[in-house]
Amino acid sequence: MKKIILTFILMLMISALSAITLEESIQIARENNKDILAQESGLMSAGWSEKNALTNFFPKVSFNSTIVRIDDDTYNEANAPIQIPGIGEFPSMFSVYKTSYTNNITVQQPVFNSGKMILGYQLSKLAKKQALLSLQDKRNDISYAVASAYLGILRLQDLMTLSEKSLNSTLSHLEKVLKKSDVGTAKKSDVLQWQVKQKNDETSISEIENSIDELYGFWQILIGTEERMEPSEIDITEYDSEILRYTIMEKPELEKAAVEFLSEVEKTSPFIQILELAKKMMKKNYCMAKGEFLPSLNLQFSYQFESDDEFDFDGEDNWNLVAALSVPIFKSGTNYSNLKKAKYDLKKTQYETESALENYMVAAKNVFHKLITKARTVEDNKTALEFARENHKIINELYTQGMVTNSELLDAETMLFASEMNLVASYYDYILLKYEIKKYTE
Repeated sequence: MKKIILTFILMLMISALSAITLEESIQIARENNKDILAQESGLMSAGWSEKNALTNFFPKVSFNSTIVRIDDDTYNEANAPIQIPGIGEFPSMFSVYKTSYTNNITVQQPVFNSGKMILGYQLSKLAKKQALLSLQDKRNDISYAVASAYLGILRLQDLMTLSEKSLNSTLSHLEKVLKKSDVGTAKKSDVLQWQVKQKNDETSISEIENSIDELYGFWQILIGTEERMEPSEIDITEYDSEILRYTIMEKPELEKAAVEFLSEVEKTSPFIQILELAKKMMKKNYCMAKGEFLPSLNLQFSYQFESDDEFDFDGEDNWNLVAALSVPIFKSGTNYSNLKKAKYDLKKTQYETESALENYMVAAKNVFHKLITKARTVEDNKTALEFARENHKIINELYTQGMVTNSELLDAETMLFASEMNLVASYYDYILLKYEIKKYTE
């Protein structure tokens, strides 16, 4: 007996350890989900791109070493004595080495490149910020997807409980009708009606089981772990006071709340900030296209410390400093066509972002109104369930007294079950909408 009790306690402990809350599953998904990990890698890449763009402002130093060997004919010709008529033969004034070694250090420093360096660095910073916002937006999307799957599993489990309850009630009524049929006080059609309802209830339970398995697999993929976990139950009645508050709000209060919500969306939504960044980046591209018409200036210092026939770093040394100014005069229209392209790309982006913003704000507003509607739906379904229970109680009593038909009792049973399912579903719809709203404000 003690062994059985210990085994039961151990099973309960294992079950408790494997069950996780909705917030815990969202946190696990943010750490393990592959889509989020891909966005995090993108953010790291953007960070290194920013550092790379910064290096364009710094000088570049390089060591250069060359070895040149000329052929015999060229060597002999270059070192041949010079014949001067009437005077005689003189040695070559510019003798060359057959094998020559040259070593130098070159320092290059960009000064002004039509604004490309500054704009390139600014673009890299915007790209990094965009990657960060995209990561935040992806986290919000995954959080909502996890919540949708999590709440979907709990909803189906609750519906499973109600379906099993309905099946048990059906089997109980079927047993009573069969007994009455045996003694001739119930019609064969009454038996058939309850048998049909039994099959329907069993089919519903089978469909719910399959849906739970499918949704569970999707949830496991989202949270990115192979460890077997179970969603913890949620006390949906905890939302009753909040739901009631939304239900009793008057129209002016709802309009004010909607305005405040949309204002918060405009300030905090990652998606809106991404749209703004897209416009800024296109403006920077347009400025870079304008820079194609500007001159560029670069400095280069070169110090040569060897140029002789031996590789010993001890030859002739010299240095030079070059200031290269380049002014574009004619590029076959390339810079002009790039400017026009950048201009219309900017206009295209502006129209696209304005359209996306309008649609996004409409969607945000609709989600807020759906939340209010779902809150009212919960209250309406509560009332409907009370009526269905009262109706079922009355019909059941009348059926016991033989004052109503079997079909009327069956209808009352169906109405009660449907009302219970509608209430459970409306609760989970409301909770899920709260997580959808977070997509717009986090």
